[in-house]
Amino acid sequence: MPGVTPAKWLRVWAERVPDVPAELVAVEEADAVRALREGRVDAVLARLPLADDELHVVQLYDELPVVVAAKGHPIVAFETVTRADLEGEPVLERGDLTLEQLLETVATGAGIAIVPMAVARALGGPETRHRVVSDLPPTTIALAWLRAADSPLHQELIGIVRGRRAGSSRGEREHRVEAGNAATGSKPRTSKPRPSKPKPTPPPGRARRRGGHGRGGRPGPGGRR
Repeated sequence: MPGVTPAKWLRVWAERVPDVPAELVAVEEADAVRALREGRVDAVLARLPLADDELHVVQLYDELPVVVAAKGHPIVAFETVTRADLEGEPVLERGDLTLEQLLETVATGAGIAIVPMAVARALGGPETRHRVVSDLPPTTIALAWLRAADSPLHQELIGIVRGRRAGSSRGEREHRVEAGNAATGSKPRTSKPRPSKPKPTPPPGRARRRGGHGRGGRPGPGGRR
């Protein structure tokens, strides 16, 4: 989508999934869902709302709304503006224009436009200026793909755009351990029980002599001196 910069995510993808190359394709906002349905793309980074129940949608981050005007416009004197400050200004609508064409029209002085800040920075050009509109709601960037096309690769992409580390889940750690054991030809180490030591047998005690003389003792019944 215009204004979205996924270069960092693609670098991480190339490191983690080197056997499945990812190709970045530019898609207009109005064409995002159609591109998914027609199989031209596997996933899209799009601006919400996306009114389609057949999509998985993962919200990623919000964008500040800005007003874009020709560089000589009075709004340049302010750091931020409100909707009240823009009353009476001709606001240009996109219609059939691309975002780039819309901002090119703004640069001529024909009017102002409200767009996400990322779009103004990427497509505004040297003849325009932009300022944050403090009382307008932000827009949200999301990752979307068809529910019917869900796959482990889509889940890997979710982890990347959300900033999760490689192998952060327990299952992935166990998989790496098994893979490492297979690669080295070794078996997982297991602990063996230690043999228990036999308990020492106490020394036999002295038995008393019954019916006879004890040492230095008296004769028992029926005994002789």
